[in-house]
Amino acid sequence: MNKKILAASALLAISSTSLLASNQTFQASVNGWSEPTFAENSALHFGKIRLATGSTCTMDNAGAITGDCDASDANIQLGALTVSGLAPNSAMNITVSGSSSSNLTFAPVTTATDSTTTVTTADGVASAFTTDASATDIGINVYGAMNVDTALTAGASYTVDYTVDVSFQ
Repeated sequence: MNKKILAASALLAISSTSLLASNQTFQASVNGWSEPTFAENSALHFGKIRLATGSTCTMDNAGAITGDCDASDANIQLGALTVSGLAPNSAMNITVSGSSSSNLTFAPVTTATDSTTTVTTADGVASAFTTDASATDIGINVYGAMNVDTALTAGASYTVDYTVDVSFQ
C-alpha cells in the first residue's frame, strides 16, 4: 500500500508543479547618450618666432605674446574651441595635450568655461568639469608655450598638433 501512496503522491507532485511556480516580467532601461562635438572657432597662431633652437614664445589667456616672438604680428590669435552636445550635470575630465613636430614643441594651457564653471588645464593634465543644468556649450581658449627644437627657416610656416579630450567620469 505504501508503494501506491508514493506513486500517487509523485503523480500529484508532477501534475501540480505549475501551481507552485510563479514569474513576473521586469524591464531594463537605458538613456541615449551622444558623444560631444568639437568646433574650432579660431585657430591658434603664435605669429612669428625667432629661428634659433631654444627660442620660446609664450601666449597668455588674453592672447598676449611674450618671449622670442614678434608681439606686433597681425597673425597672433588665441585658439578658441566649442564643445557641444553635452548632457546636463555631467561630470567629465577635460585634458588638452600638446606634442612635438620635427621642429617645434607646443605645451598648451587652456581655460574651459560654460559661464557657470571655469577650469584651467595644464599640458596633459586632466581637469574635472561638470556641465551646468542647461548643458551649456563649453568654450575652450587655448594658449601656452611654443618652443623651437630645431632651427627654423625664415618665411616658412610650421605647425604642431594638440589634442582636446573630453572623458566622462
